[in-house]
Amino acid sequence: MTPQNRTNTPNPALNERARIHLGLDLSAAGARRFSGHLPVPAPVGALNAERLNDLVRTAERGTLDLVAISDDFRLQPETIGLLRGRLDAAVITSRLGRITDRLGLVATISPESNEPGHVATALQTISRNSGGRAGWQVDGSTPDRLVQAVTRQVSSIAPTVVSVRNHAHLERAGRLADVVRIGAHTLEDAREQRRIVRTAALEAGRDADDVLVLVDLFAVTGPDRASAEARLDLLDAFEGTEVVAAHSGSIIQVGTPLDLADLIEEWHAAGAVDGFVVTPSSLVADVTGLVDGVVPALRAKGLFRDSYPGATLRETLGLASSVRSLTGSGR
Repeated sequence: MTPQNRTNTPNPALNERARIHLGLDLSAAGARRFSGHLPVPAPVGALNAERLNDLVRTAERGTLDLVAISDDFRLQPETIGLLRGRLDAAVITSRLGRITDRLGLVATISPESNEPGHVATALQTISRNSGGRAGWQVDGSTPDRLVQAVTRQVSSIAPTVVSVRNHAHLERAGRLADVVRIGAHTLEDAREQRRIVRTAALEAGRDADDVLVLVDLFAVTGPDRASAEARLDLLDAFEGTEVVAAHSGSIIQVGTPLDLADLIEEWHAAGAVDGFVVTPSSLVADVTGLVDGVVPALRAKGLFRDSYPGATLRETLGLASSVRSLTGSGR
């Protein structure tokens, strides 16, 4: 591990409140079953442990805020015996904590499928292995009492990320979350969802700036738009279905890294978002495009950091170091 992220000094001209937050969602990159009609048993360059290591190291090189991994993420497409491995995301992020230095590691672990105490223990392990860079992601429909049962034990070491796909859950997320992931297709919709979240946070006695709203984005990048569109067609042909249909809750961005940087800047400048969580359509092309194309473009405009501001995920996200007692309906 190189020490460059430890020694770089933050850009003093960068306004902390104006900083854009960027995350990478690798959930869809995990192993899965493949249709029998496909000409090969797995995609070229299918994900394995070493490639996963390379991806998260690339994300850290770009000083991204976090990498998110879902609770059904696997490096192999089949289960072993009777083991379902519901804590796979926790195991993987815990291991990634040992090979990274500053990148936030967010694991989706359901307190409905696992005892809240077990979830808290898993997050404490990730935090210990990563030096305080653990994050916990949960679905917006999860009952408040279960979310609170976990956050009461780990909120100081593992920020809570609530993923919302139903507008009815936005107020709940504003009360409970440190980070809210939303699906929005228009700038106006994103801005309204962010307003609802921040209002709910204020009504719960919290500082609205202590709740970040990140929009999910599915990226297909290329050296020019025609190349990106051609790659999307190739992905559709390979999967045997429209790839974008599986990401209908996200913004679909097809174009160059500079096109993506322009979209990120526009939405952030409009006050619609605090940042984005990018799901790559291609592990190498889109992750590299994000780190080596989008990030430098945003840095050149003073909109993104060139080093990490601290050692923990809370510091990277710019969240208060002391955590308020979160209130909820108890449903």
